[in-house]
Amino acid sequence: MPKRLKKQDLIKLNKEIAYKGAIGKKREKYIRDLIKKKNANIEKIEKSQHEAIEKNNETISCHKGCYYCCNVYSHASIQECEAIVYYLYQNENVMKTFLKNYHKWRKKLRQNGDIFVDCARLWYEKSGKASGSPEDEAFKDAAARYRKQKLACPFLSGCACSIYEVRPYLCSGTVATSPPEWCQVSNIKHPKMYRTQTPAMFDKTFYYGEIDAGYIFTFFPIAVYEILETGYKAIEKFTGLDGLEEAAMESPTVKKIVRQYMRKTEKA
Repeated sequence: MPKRLKKQDLIKLNKEIAYKGAIGKKREKYIRDLIKKKNANIEKIEKSQHEAIEKNNETISCHKGCYYCCNVYSHASIQECEAIVYYLYQNENVMKTFLKNYHKWRKKLRQNGDIFVDCARLWYEKSGKASGSPEDEAFKDAAARYRKQKLACPFLSGCACSIYEVRPYLCSGTVATSPPEWCQVSNIKHPKMYRTQTPAMFDKTFYYGEIDAGYIFTFFPIAVYEILETGYKAIEKFTGLDGLEEAAMESPTVKKIVRQYMRKTEKA
């Protein structure tokens, strides 16, 4: 990928070549299938949530416009990030809003010390450990510090999730039955939460071979932005699948699009 292009030009070019060529076509098919499967899984999650909550004679208090949980540290698999990128490519206005929100959000995040790095590391360290273990408590402390920043997810638009159709499993699998205001950072009361996981979260399959490192979770707003900006290079970095970018860029169709785009930007 040409290095002399501006960020906005790279984002546009990566969109142009994303699903072109042999690798791109595999990528698009994989993502389309993933979204279908994910929608079916989310239906199952919602059904199990309602059944569990109704047994306790409770009701879900989450509603559109309530975004208190959108201030927490949230991760998604690299596969889910690819689905979000695909959704942004299909919805230009949503992508523009995200890019506008992202740079302000990222600047504040840096100013506050990039606490998400600790969250990501500690989340992996606590995996497989019992609730209440030192690793689990360390993650909770880091997650609480992140939440105190009150940095709303950059995918929020008008107090609603702009990528709701492809939101991460972590988001769809978490609901509350206590009053919405209990979920505010400043509230001393502990909200009653129901969290549901699905084995699909830990999928290792990918359109360019199985991920040897196992399931890959990332801080999804940053991962999505990196894929938008650096394309296959970012995906290769996150997955460890060497040769992905080179293989994708070898396509005659992709090469032609890149050449044409370079000529167009040079004339502009």
